[in-house]
Amino acid sequence: MLSVTRSDTEQVQCLVIDSCGFDAAALVDRLEQNRCNVQLCSFDQASDKLEQGDLKLIFLHTCFTDTNALSELHFLRQQYPLIPVILFDHQFNSDRIDEFMLWRANDVIITSELTDETLKRVIRYNLMVGQYNSEITRLNQLDPLTGMKNRQQFYKQLAQKLKLIRNGKTSTHLALISVDLDGFRQFNNINGYSAGDIIVKEMSQRLAALIPGQLSRLGNDEFVLLLESPVEENLTHQATQLCYQILHSLTEPYLYNELENILPCSIGVALAPEHSCEIDTLVHQATQARVKAKETSSCSYVIFDQKQRHSDESQVAIEPELISAIRRNEFELFYQPRVDITSGKIIGAEGLVRWRHPEKGLIFPDAFIPTAERTGLIVPIGYWVIQQAGEDIQKLQASGLEIERLSINLSFRQFQDSYLCRTIQRLIEKYSIDTSILEFELTESALFNNELHVREGIEELHKLGINFSLDDFGTGYSSFSLLQTLPISSLKIDRSFVSGVSKNPDDREIVKAIIRLAHSLNKEVIAEGVETALQLNFLASFGCHQAQGYLYSKPVPYEEFKELLKNGYQITAETAVNQ
Repeated sequence: MLSVTRSDTEQVQCLVIDSCGFDAAALVDRLEQNRCNVQLCSFDQASDKLEQGDLKLIFLHTCFTDTNALSELHFLRQQYPLIPVILFDHQFNSDRIDEFMLWRANDVIITSELTDETLKRVIRYNLMVGQYNSEITRLNQLDPLTGMKNRQQFYKQLAQKLKLIRNGKTSTHLALISVDLDGFRQFNNINGYSAGDIIVKEMSQRLAALIPGQLSRLGNDEFVLLLESPVEENLTHQATQLCYQILHSLTEPYLYNELENILPCSIGVALAPEHSCEIDTLVHQATQARVKAKETSSCSYVIFDQKQRHSDESQVAIEPELISAIRRNEFELFYQPRVDITSGKIIGAEGLVRWRHPEKGLIFPDAFIPTAERTGLIVPIGYWVIQQAGEDIQKLQASGLEIERLSINLSFRQFQDSYLCRTIQRLIEKYSIDTSILEFELTESALFNNELHVREGIEELHKLGINFSLDDFGTGYSSFSLLQTLPISSLKIDRSFVSGVSKNPDDREIVKAIIRLAHSLNKEVIAEGVETALQLNFLASFGCHQAQGYLYSKPVPYEEFKELLKNGYQITAETAVNQ
């Protein structure tokens, strides 16, 4: 609630403006008797006084015949709209008063008729008007749900900062960081918008704790942060560090209805002046980067890259060709052997899709999977992979060759298909797929995207006898409770950690910790990207069960993989030393 009550010692800062030579001494004396601290100046001096002090009331003198009064009043109302302007003169007629009120004067004082009671009323009333003006302005600048700056205020603030950068009037550069939650719309649909408001308020508080005063809410669950830094400092590094802090903070569960809800976030970053100094362009770039992060995986950030934008445009260009490739069955499944580290025996493989383009030749997944993910074409491609894997399992068994596991990747986008489980079940039945051999590899982002729906899908598929492994383990934000409750039989150590065990102490400790965790949870542990004997020996010494990588074999077509199985190709930690 607003209050205009003042203590006995509190003084009201007032400015009395007179450019006509009017004797304002009597008015100044009366104001000072009513606990006002008065500054007297001409109109030409007024702006400096108003800029320097926290003035609450303006008293503007206007001669009865003065033609400049309206222009002076108009200037003050335009430049200082929150400060009440009270006109004073020794006389006013009603037409003159109406004219001033039309030009938004707050009050008038006829000095020849002024009493102490009238002056007290004028001061009290206009202080209240000033407070209401300030409160209305404050509310217009803030988001009503979170109390953060709203979209309009954010654009105003950013425009001012970018103008200074463009004109070379600042020694700072800035990062625009765009953040939103993954799966928020579905959370709203399931729990209602009041529940969504609770999540957004909690989200805003977590973000505000990281960078107070530089946070704005653009709408729904979308927030933007401004990170400023001196030009001599590495802004990209600072923005990256802040992104890690945001990911860590927002991945913590949100409590609603006594249940913990995990809603991971995606972050996009654009830099000024490196990427742009135009407000709409910079905001668009940060949004593009955030969308890219969301398409790549949950719990991730992307810094805008002009080269990547051109790459995205080329991805759009291949969409029609990708549709034709599905129709013409131009895909092929390659296999990379999965090897038991102790015996060196091939016990399985990972199936990896390739596109054999009639003109461009063999195209690797990095060139077309992002488009397939974005357009939803990953769903029919995924079903083709499952079907082909099932047929290849049958052919191996018919040749008298056995493998324990054949794993294929299951995208989190595929879980958005409500027919996923039923379609896979029909494929299993149609092609007599041995589900004890079939294994689906999930990324940590798949678990965090629409967690409840994914969990239900995994459990339903597991009832069909299908195994699951968690791919790229350690690169995201793992929920250990999910590891314990979901039917995940193995963890795959990401190749980035495996490649660093020979030179990076941190990577060595991470790999050892993942192996210990897998052992304690009674899960198999598989190392990806094994390329050297040193890496293999390190993994063997700490009890890693299986490995795959170029030390054994690159991904090869089915017939070559079949030959590897026939020839009993094997390599152990001991024999690898001699390679």
